[in-house]
Amino acid sequence: MANRSFDMRLSKLHAKRQSKTSQVESEALTAIITYLDELAARKVAGDPTVQVEIVAVNNYLRSQ
Repeated sequence: MANRSFDMRLSKLHAKRQSKTSQVESEALTAIITYLDELAARKVAGDPTVQVEIVAVNNYLRSQ
């Protein structure tokens, strides 16, 4: 089920893009979304250290 949801979100993002992306860009987007999903799963599971990591990733992505 989670994989289906991931695939649906990924296809929506691909549909919204303005220009064609390279294979490398597509793989990078998939890796980023997978990592963010893993962070969310850890937070739901009650990992006490994940919030610090979420904030760090958020700050990094906003700085790009």
